[in-house]
Amino acid sequence: MFKKFLNGLAFGSGFGIAFLIIWFVGMSYILPASIKTAYDTSSKEIEFSNPHLAEIAEPNNESSVPSAGEFSFFKDSEYRIQIPENGGILSMSPISTKNNADRPSTYQLWLTHTELWQIKTVGKKTEIEKLPYPNGASAKTLDSIMRENLGMASRQSTMTVSDIEINNLKSNGESWRDESLNGDMKITVEGVVFVLPNPYGA
Repeated sequence: MFKKFLNGLAFGSGFGIAFLIIWFVGMSYILPASIKTAYDTSSKEIEFSNPHLAEIAEPNNESSVPSAGEFSFFKDSEYRIQIPENGGILSMSPISTKNNADRPSTYQLWLTHTELWQIKTVGKKTEIEKLPYPNGASAKTLDSIMRENLGMASRQSTMTVSDIEINNLKSNGESWRDESLNGDMKITVEGVVFVLPNPYGA
């Protein structure tokens, strides 16, 4: 009887030790590797089927002064996620960047009431491509495209750009947001708005 008890104790101890080893290996190696694979966007490459280099629109030096009725300190959340009249929504995310790059690479989307563009910046080079305009296009459309191209862990930022800001970009090549952005807002000759990131350390 005592011998059976010892045999059972030895079997139970061996089973417990094996369970602890499997648990340790799983928590230390398998689980972190799975999480890293699920949330790592560094290996994703954004492929454009028919891109062309973006040509920055030259300022025409015409002044653009908003009227008193167009200014507001606060905007409610519903307004921020809607496409402004004659404006657009810009969505941005950093993507895989070469180790020796002087500035981060980005993937961006520009949505207006009539057009949808995707933008890729690599260094100072910017490529743009017009996409088919989806039915019921909204900020959720940009979220969906970002997730499709970059995965669930895309570090996406989205903001609205008003027609006043667009006119400022066209007239003097500057935006009041540049001071708060880690980059400079630009507009192409096609009217595509995007942010060119600052160099690292700038």
